[in-house]
Amino acid sequence: MFNSSDAIQIHLLEVDNAQPLAGHFFKRAFNDQIPNFPKHFVLLACNELGENMTLGYVHFTQHHNIYLGGGMCVNSRVLRHLPEHLRHELNEQGGVAFYMLSQTVKKLKNCDAVFGYVGHKGAYRIDLAVGFEQTKHKHLIVYWKTELNQEQQQQTIQTAYEFGPF
Repeated sequence: MFNSSDAIQIHLLEVDNAQPLAGHFFKRAFNDQIPNFPKHFVLLACNELGENMTLGYVHFTQHHNIYLGGGMCVNSRVLRHLPEHLRHELNEQGGVAFYMLSQTVKKLKNCDAVFGYVGHKGAYRIDLAVGFEQTKHKHLIVYWKTELNQEQQQQTIQTAYEFGPF
């Protein structure tokens, strides 16, 4: 763990293989292995010695002109060991999950929308705060990346719905 005197910075990285960085707490959260398809994002806390601890993880699957997001988890054990001022800064920015999701949707390019399939009330509130919107389908939410007319929006939503839970 970090020392209270460490100068710690937070970095969001896209990685090809998230298993070494987030596999242990993803397994704890979902009782499963991290999927081995792209895109993987990890939120790291790093000190000046180059030591890293993973604060969070989320993945996205590209499907046609959309991304399907899932697997978001926060490593609360690491969060508890961050210096108080850094925890306060993260909370001021909406918390780890909000920060990570709001930054990752900005990084996703070449798509019309990002979708989530959410059943957890806390996650749902965070997603709405980031800018996701509820669709007419239970649990399916959308974050629009491009302006589409009503018909195009409905077709895009239908594409995500037909994919099924993700």
